[in-house]
Amino acid sequence: MDDIAIVLTEDKYRFIEKMGLYYENYGLPRIGGRILGLVLIADRPVSGEEIARLLRVSRSSVSTNLRLLLSFVFLEKVAVPVERSDYFAVSELAWRNTIKMRIEAYRNLQGIAEQGLAACDPDASSSGRLLEMLRWVKALAESHEKLLAE
Repeated sequence: MDDIAIVLTEDKYRFIEKMGLYYENYGLPRIGGRILGLVLIADRPVSGEEIARLLRVSRSSVSTNLRLLLSFVFLEKVAVPVERSDYFAVSELAWRNTIKMRIEAYRNLQGIAEQGLAACDPDASSSGRLLEMLRWVKALAESHEKLLAE
């Protein structure tokens, strides 16, 4: 399958880099976001060797991050007839799992806000700020849960 070249233009490289930065903000290693970006814009499944070559990173870094992306179900292994290498494509569940990650992050932040609220004097101005934070994070979690249900 490597005989069908994946050509990365300057615009595609910029997209890939922005994906890396975006997902880095959510705790994924930058290279993981870059790999996801590459696989998103590829017109076919991509091998680990191709990913390493196109992104100019080590094969071991690619392997580590592919395992992570597979565990989050952002990517999936796909069978390519007559090929001995593993190939990867975007999972049909990728965006659903992105929403699930956001909900989990909001619920974690909710727990932290509740801890802070319990530690403060109910009459202190900090309690009001923490209550506002708690309302905000609960609303975000609930709206994402509704989106996920749809």
